[in-house]
Amino acid sequence: MQLRLLAITALLSVWSYSVSIGAEERVWTSRKGADVTAQLLRVEGGEAILITPLLKTVTLEIEDLSLVDRLYLVEYGGVDPSAVTKSEVGVPEKDARDMSKTFERVKEKFVLGTDDDLQYDMLKTEHFYVITQGKIRPMDVAEVAERLWRGMAFQHVNFREDWGGRRKLIFLVEDKKAYAKLGDWYKAHLLTLDGEHMRDVAVRARMLWEESSSQTIYMPDQIVAKLNIFGTAKAFQIGDIKNSYTEVFGAFPTHSLSGTLLSEFIGGIADYAEDGAMALRIGHAYYKEIKLAGHTETSLLDAEVYDQDEIVKAKGFDDGTKWAKTLRELVRKGKVEPSLEKLLGWQEVKDLTPESIVLCYSFAYYLQSTPERLNSFANMIRRVQYDGAMPVPLELAKLYGFKTSKEFETDWTEFIKSQDFK
Repeated sequence: MQLRLLAITALLSVWSYSVSIGAEERVWTSRKGADVTAQLLRVEGGEAILITPLLKTVTLEIEDLSLVDRLYLVEYGGVDPSAVTKSEVGVPEKDARDMSKTFERVKEKFVLGTDDDLQYDMLKTEHFYVITQGKIRPMDVAEVAERLWRGMAFQHVNFREDWGGRRKLIFLVEDKKAYAKLGDWYKAHLLTLDGEHMRDVAVRARMLWEESSSQTIYMPDQIVAKLNIFGTAKAFQIGDIKNSYTEVFGAFPTHSLSGTLLSEFIGGIADYAEDGAMALRIGHAYYKEIKLAGHTETSLLDAEVYDQDEIVKAKGFDDGTKWAKTLRELVRKGKVEPSLEKLLGWQEVKDLTPESIVLCYSFAYYLQSTPERLNSFANMIRRVQYDGAMPVPLELAKLYGFKTSKEFETDWTEFIKSQDFK
């Protein structure tokens, strides 16, 4: 009896200590393991000792924890601030464990209309619904979506909390006729929305529907409420790049979903503050596509229009694995000059050239290339969230520790010239 009382007293002491340090129950993300819901018990050397709701202790290496977790440990665990930038940049999307065992096929169909082409099979994951029409299997796209989600949660404060319990809807449509039917449905849906301008929006959306391999579409309010999903969904036309959807980190879905997650996290950018937002999104999407897939299948331009362009001549535009080498040579020769003012001024895809797209890629790569820069990148994204606008060149430079935008541009240029840019 006395031993039992001692055990209970010791257990209560442990629980009391974890509460006394002000630790909250939260999700901890380790680069090498699964997510853990637990409270911080204490810090010992380079390890964080956690306690789960079932009073099980878990020990995690601090350098393997997400940026979010390390910031938390600095604030609440007394960890030295240098821990924020000690961890390697790594590739958290690739380091994550296989998530497919948690995927669940939903028995009921997802129905948009009476036509068979508007009735879809559903796969439910922790943060997405992947719905399919045709023979395409959803598992690989579901896996890349969850891995990209985990990468965002690993590197960005508040991403997990802002996402909440909602899911993102992803359409995968294999057959061209079925994709056209989805376009017809979407046009009809847009015409039901208020606003005189919606007719023009609906007509233009349908006119361009088959021209793009992916579309962002607005979902009806009743479906959003029923499934607890985001108001926008991503629709993919499988088309001629079917192989991209049958492997984890297929190039095009990796590109598209990377840009989607970043845009969803940032939120709305005010019309008067669009400068820089496009360059950030495009650069980030290409950065993730090339880093994770090893190449790019995403074309924003008709390369034939730029047949006199040096990047096209060097085939750097056609093959993302050569972008760094091609841009490095152009920068060294003084034929391309990285400029924050110009890059942050691009607002429309039609204004881009191959050089400017590759500069967007180099910009995103540079922003996330070291632990220190990755921390600055997370700070910049939070700034964009709160302000609803990209920082102007001088403000961006200061976020990265420079006194002037020229100093930032000099460092960015040296990065492009170096072998660190790949």
